[in-house]
Amino acid sequence: MSAEKHAMDVPRVAAVELPLNVRDTDRAIAMLGGKERIARAISEANPGAPHPVPGNGAGAAPTTAAGTVIPLELRLREDPFHHPIQSSLTNQERILLKVSVPKRVMSKLDKNVSAHKALMECANSGAQYKVQPVAIINKTYSFKRMADFQAITKHNPVAQEYQQLINANSLQPITDILTKRSNFQGIEDYKDPSGFANTDHHLPPPPLFSPISFPFDYKYNRNPLTTTVTDAEGTVRVVSRKTTLKLHTIIIDFSSQHVPEEPAEALRQNYENLKKSPPQPGSLDAALLSCIEWLHKALEVKPIWLRKHLEDVAPADLRRVLKQALPYVTYIFKSGPWRFCNVKFGVDPKSDKKYWLFQSEYFRIPGLHFGVGEVSERILPPSLTNNNSLVSVSDFAISHHLLFTGTRLPHTVTYQVGDVTDPDVVQFLQTSSAGFFREAPDFQDGWINRQSIETVRRIIRYKLSRMVKEEPIEISKIEKIVHTEYVEREESDQEEASDIESENESMEEEESEDLKERIAQLDKSHPIRQLAGYVNQDDLQA
Repeated sequence: MSAEKHAMDVPRVAAVELPLNVRDTDRAIAMLGGKERIARAISEANPGAPHPVPGNGAGAAPTTAAGTVIPLELRLREDPFHHPIQSSLTNQERILLKVSVPKRVMSKLDKNVSAHKALMECANSGAQYKVQPVAIINKTYSFKRMADFQAITKHNPVAQEYQQLINANSLQPITDILTKRSNFQGIEDYKDPSGFANTDHHLPPPPLFSPISFPFDYKYNRNPLTTTVTDAEGTVRVVSRKTTLKLHTIIIDFSSQHVPEEPAEALRQNYENLKKSPPQPGSLDAALLSCIEWLHKALEVKPIWLRKHLEDVAPADLRRVLKQALPYVTYIFKSGPWRFCNVKFGVDPKSDKKYWLFQSEYFRIPGLHFGVGEVSERILPPSLTNNNSLVSVSDFAISHHLLFTGTRLPHTVTYQVGDVTDPDVVQFLQTSSAGFFREAPDFQDGWINRQSIETVRRIIRYKLSRMVKEEPIEISKIEKIVHTEYVEREESDQEEASDIESENESMEEEESEDLKERIAQLDKSHPIRQLAGYVNQDDLQA
């Protein structure tokens, strides 16, 4: 059985969707501006097209200065200061159907029943119903925008007077207002302080409070890494779902008298458990145990490493657990000449001058950006060439972009002094005088004297800056850096600062004595003299 066919030679009509439960049709039409206002908006083929400015007749469509017709507006209150809701127009076509249901079916249902329920009742009872198209809706006005903020002017006398003045049909209302205001002559209300208080000034509301017509969806979502829990006291707290792995890294200050001999107790117990019960091959614990054993070999070759160097020379399958394995075998200085270094347990770099090779230097160079490290040749660092360990050092060659060679821009700014292969730095260190070492390590310079370490720093900083700017290295600049006396300059700066401080102190003492003499010369009845009697002499001198 085929469906019944209908001819679509039906009228084109417009529809207005109101966000209201319409019971009084006349009032709903009045809230839209009247029938003429609605008809005028619908008659426009394109409501945004220019249109001649209408006359002043009732119900005329409001227009802009350019003659563009404003779309339908819904006024919920009979107030000229009310901000109406603007309509939105859609041209999507829809079909308006007329559904005819037998009276005996409708008598069983509620008067305001929907067409869907009426048709379902017809299908259940076997009654015949009729459906036919009566019109095509080609324009639909809907009010889905947000209403603007509103201001109630019922108890606003100024706004009421303004409304009477605008809507005046004769001269009498205007005369009454002018008489009440003394023709706006000789007004002295500005002398009343209450008029300047931050209260309601009874001003007419502006034409628009907010330009936003549609709600903005901020798409606020709960952090997926957090959850809410209720503690024993009933307090709801937000906690993180992410479990942060505690590394138990031992970090000491440069001034510490003793260095750690073994890892934290939790790590020591975990290491013993891993050795007693070997983990399954390929697991994370198995990789951790293998990485710890490999680090023991690396620390036999070199007791103090930069972590970047260890990440570079570590086997590929162990790099993922290197960060977790380092606290099992090393500790860290948070300050001093060996900062950023992982030091083998039991090794105190402050106890012997031989550890000057592993001092770290960090440089900040403006404009220096690191890219992805390319596959580069490997260099055996100088700190490993004279190694007496039984472990082969050939497996610990480091990529050249992690070392400062002086010829190619590295991909890091932290270097160990003994691993710098720049020819100028190496030559300077080899030709240094017998006073190269200090008697005791310094917080900033370590075992190296100030003149030598400052020269090394300035050479590296100068070459890094030139390589970043892609400028040539000037030999004369290097020679100037090498032959500059940095110790004398610092001592002279300190002496000059001391002289300035002494001069300031003497000036303050002279000003204080002069002030006390002036106060003493004043008459006892003078206010300043009386005030000085209540001031402590020590405070006055200060």
